[in-house]
Amino acid sequence: MNSNKSNLAKKNRNYKPKTDLSQLFKLLYEKKTFFSLILITLVAQLYITYYVSENFDIEKNKNIITNNHPFFVDTNTIVAYVVLIFLIIVLGLVPMPPWLKFIVFSLFSATFGVILAYRKSRYDPNTIKTAVLGTISIFVSMFAFGVALIASNIQLSSMFGLGLFYALLFIFMILIVQIFIIQSSLLYKIIVVSLLMLFSVYIVYDTNQILQRDYSGDFITASLDYYLDIINIFSNLLSLSNFDE
Repeated sequence: MNSNKSNLAKKNRNYKPKTDLSQLFKLLYEKKTFFSLILITLVAQLYITYYVSENFDIEKNKNIITNNHPFFVDTNTIVAYVVLIFLIIVLGLVPMPPWLKFIVFSLFSATFGVILAYRKSRYDPNTIKTAVLGTISIFVSMFAFGVALIASNIQLSSMFGLGLFYALLFIFMILIVQIFIIQSSLLYKIIVVSLLMLFSVYIVYDTNQILQRDYSGDFITASLDYYLDIINIFSNLLSLSNFDE
């Protein structure tokens, strides 16, 4: 009996909590330059999107009058979406030096700025401000949660990321059905909420991956991951505001 108590006492003395802040701080210190480059690139690309959205002349470039349907868009917007898809494929699949990748990323950000200009024209400035603040709040909280997972020695595997990707594909398939077949406002709201939650989880996953994965110095790809999360959260918050009107 005493022997068991002695062994238990030794185990308690040797027990280490799962949360290891010293290891986390060490990891953050090792990646401080990498994270700084990610942040600088992210802020630069978001500014490009903001600048284009604020200065793009919608009336001058409009060639189809839009209506209030959430999926009815100007043909310029359709072209912009096609360009976005092309650029994201190039960024994801074509090897290129960092300076060229930054330029392509900038073109992607500017193109989304055009799309955002059309979207913003349909919303009240207060609604846009609320969506911006909501996006910032979600990003900061999910980023902190992603860091907390690393501090707790919880590493999200690539299988988790694959699950998120399949979930995204499934939601997009439902979205296509919603656009062309069902056109239900309730289903649309469910889709928007689901996408909002999914991209919020993506921030946690991307943060976890950036901290535990070796990007071989490719900070632009890491920044692009965050950029996509942010613009999709912002877009879905704007869409969600339609149901409050």
